[in-house]
Amino acid sequence: MTSASNESPLHLNLHIGGENRPSADGGRAEIRCPADGELVGTVSLASEADLEDAVAAARKALRSWSGTTAYVREQQIRKASAHVRTQADRLGRLMALEQGKPLNQARSEILGACDTLEYYAAEAPRIEGWTNPTEQRDLHSWIQWQPVGVCGLITPWNYPVSLLSWKLGPALAAGCTVVVKPTSVTPCSPLAFCAALTEGGLPAGVVNCIPGPGTRLGEALIRHPKVAKIAMTGSSATGKRILQLAAPFLKKVSLELGGHCPAVVLADADLDLAARTIAYKGFRNCGQSCSSINRVYAHDGVHDGLVQRVVAEAQRATLGHPLSDPPVALGPMTTREGLETTVAHIADAVARGARVVAGGQPPSDPALSRGWYFPPTVLVGCTPEMRVMREETFGPVVAFAAFTDPETAVAQANDSEYGLVSYLFTRDLAATLRLTEALEAGTVCVNHGAVNTNYGPYAGWKDSGYGLELSRRAVFEYLRPKHVKIAVG
Repeated sequence: MTSASNESPLHLNLHIGGENRPSADGGRAEIRCPADGELVGTVSLASEADLEDAVAAARKALRSWSGTTAYVREQQIRKASAHVRTQADRLGRLMALEQGKPLNQARSEILGACDTLEYYAAEAPRIEGWTNPTEQRDLHSWIQWQPVGVCGLITPWNYPVSLLSWKLGPALAAGCTVVVKPTSVTPCSPLAFCAALTEGGLPAGVVNCIPGPGTRLGEALIRHPKVAKIAMTGSSATGKRILQLAAPFLKKVSLELGGHCPAVVLADADLDLAARTIAYKGFRNCGQSCSSINRVYAHDGVHDGLVQRVVAEAQRATLGHPLSDPPVALGPMTTREGLETTVAHIADAVARGARVVAGGQPPSDPALSRGWYFPPTVLVGCTPEMRVMREETFGPVVAFAAFTDPETAVAQANDSEYGLVSYLFTRDLAATLRLTEALEAGTVCVNHGAVNTNYGPYAGWKDSGYGLELSRRAVFEYLRPKHVKIAVG
């Protein structure tokens, strides 16, 4: 077992205008490892004076960054990303300690974020306008796209660098500069990631990063008159609050919000494939993902066999410190509040008649007693009124219900305020075409769990999103159109 105490605690300063500097008022916060409570390090907490400096630095850099050619931006983003790749071990270790995911997964997240930046670097020269035929020969009309300006990026703790890259990539490709406000729960890895991009060659002020509390610093960033766009990943309640704050300024806003993702398993499904996917999407990162599979509707004829397979997957998952060698499948949950919600949802389900067939109790291993660990949990006999079937648990819990009619299963899957991702398992092409259209979600995955791909738009329906992230279309979330019409002669 490896402990955070084996690491030397570090201190990370704000990243403003290409420099790492302390906060104006000297504010700091301790960051502790959720595996054992050991000190990971400290970070400077930005004041509103620091926010003003960060916005000013971004505005200064905007003039040259937006004015350079798309081809030069592509080269500079690629160069900076290549440097970050050389830092993947260091940054991944930092993320593992502050967030709790195993080191191999944290390192993979850093490299995946670089993939995303490079995907959008290639999109920079592909931003195309168009010309229009006009009503007179001496009139000429064309449409061009220009960056919106300085963007505020507010990022979460579950994938602190990956979900930053979803916003940062298209913003940089479009010619925008940014002020990043990472979550106070896991600020270290996104802060170090941003600083590494500047070290790798991005011009000073293009990327600024200022940790601080959302209720003070986040709201000030949203309200800042010189910040033209806000992009955020977080809860649906926070997203609605952001829309309220941004409305008086008519800012552009894009939001990737909560989910309560269903999986529908038909009678002809490949059960081994379905079980592996459900376990992967239900338990990975301790279920702390907006696209996690929360509830499974399985056909009566395959329900029991599927449950047995998912239980076997759950029991095979190893728990341990994120720096354990050999690697474990799951580290601790990131926050005490998340652990408490998980326990409360399970208790509510059991009180209403559900049965625990795997997990359900904190681990008894004394080596895990200091951390916020919880094993993969499978519930059966779940009904719609249970909290686990209606609220986002954000923990390693998968709840099962049986059905006889696929249309009924889809109706139950859709009976939610969320509409982020739905999963379908079947070998029937006709059923696939019919049910993927019927499922109310921005993404539908059939026979796989590879939800987030750079080339596919990630747009939540209902309370799960506003605007979109990923795909080449995300670049246009950071651009505004200009119609130029000229009379010649």
